[in-house]
Amino acid sequence: IVGKHLNKEFKRKLVPRALNEELRPYQKEGFKWINEITDLGFGGVLADDMGLGKTLQIIAFLLSQKKSKSIVVVPTSVIYNWMDEFEKFAPSIKIGLVHGSKSKRDKVLRDFKRGLGIKVEEENLKEKSYEKYDVLLTTYGTLKNDEKAYENLSFDYCIIDEAQNIKNPAAQATLSVKNIKSRCNIALTGTPIENNLM
Repeated sequence: IVGKHLNKEFKRKLVPRALNEELRPYQKEGFKWINEITDLGFGGVLADDMGLGKTLQIIAFLLSQKKSKSIVVVPTSVIYNWMDEFEKFAPSIKIGLVHGSKSKRDKVLRDFKRGLGIKVEEENLKEKSYEKYDVLLTTYGTLKNDEKAYENLSFDYCIIDEAQNIKNPAAQATLSVKNIKSRCNIALTGTPIENNLM
């Protein structure tokens, strides 16, 4: 598969001007690499040490993908950090936070589906207007609880933060993530090599 793509000319995607931060050279390389692999239809693993800006690289990537629909799955401990980073670095990306009470989660998912033109079968649907989201942001636990709500959704990109959380293939969190339909999956990890393997 890769062989037939070796001669493919990549459209050099520039870091979006709308990004409210200057990427460092190694972050620009990560941004470029993510664009290249996803242009080929592949997923990948962005494995950098903690604190080197994996979140920022992904935000820059998502900002460069106009009109794409994505889901970002993160541990509960960092969900509000991700929300803050989106607001700080890419306020033009409309984030649907699928976290908190069931009624709030259902509303965000319902609005996301309506924005995609998916008919929402809800009794007493009183809201005439709805939010149009570019990215859904949720946690492993919430995704597991809401798994059925994602059955008829398909995303361009599924971003998995701290992907070591899905290393057990039989775990419910892993199965929930694997059930998400997306064109490309990108895993992020700060621990690409297990300590006990060193």
